Amino acid sequence: YCSAECQRKAWRSHKLSCQKASSPEAEVTELLLAGRLFSAQRILQGLPKATLLAELQERIKLGIHSEIVDERLQLKEGKFGLGYVATRDLAEGDPLLFDTAFASAPVDGDKEFHFLIAEKCLRKGHNAARRNSARIDAQADFYHDRVKALAMKAGMDKSWLSGTLDADQEEQVLLCSIAEGNCLFCSEEPNFVGLFVAAARFNHSCDPNAIVETTRSTALVRAGRAILAGSEVFISYLPKELLESKDRRDRLKSGRGFD
Repeated sequence: YCSAECQRKAWRSHKLSCQKASSPEAEVTELLLAGRLFSAQRILQGLPKATLLAELQERIKLGIHSEIVDERLQLKEGKFGLGYVATRDLAEGDPLLFDTAFASAPVDGDKEFHFLIAEKCLRKGHNAARRNSARIDAQADFYHDRVKALAMKAGMDKSWLSGTLDADQEEQVLLCSIAEGNCLFCSEEPNFVGLFVAAARFNHSCDPNAIVETTRSTALVRAGRAILAGSEVFISYLPKELLESKDRRDRLKSGRGFD
């Protein structure tokens, strides 16, 4: 424009095609709304914005968000049932999936961890404040749609529960079995396990091609070595020290129902 006056005169037609300049803050906000917390976190590392960091932590606490990084994985049926397959060639160290824990519990507490996980999940799924809070609604919906859809320990058929117990007892048994068959050890906090619903879809290998970095609230799966497109991506359900122990088969049998 030749002048501010010239710009004002042209605004009526120009505003139809004018787009607001994007900013890192706006991008992070969009990513948070979309539940892409890993991508938002990467941008926030160089953007110390307290409000956005607080919002990120709140969304992590919800435990319902996961992200397949850069669409590097796809869930597909394979030799070992449903699992993640690489959509492209992957390099060692590539981040593949970021997940948040719906619940976590100590493995050395007074109660077995699967009872504690089940109790926490049930509380979130049947929260009395439901329909009064969008976040509580989101947790409850996630519980009914995603958590209860996870496989039971050892792939047991859920239909055997029907009619054998009352509805509340049936749900409690179901959640205990789901917790025992799907929780992952926390690599950064070894005395804890977490229920990571998206990461639970990985199949196990005693020679995994991917590694899991976990806290009580987040899990990040990375390629442990180069993986070719179309290959299934495996993790170990046991931490490294237990995976290398002589009784790993017994641990897998007792904890997961297979060896």
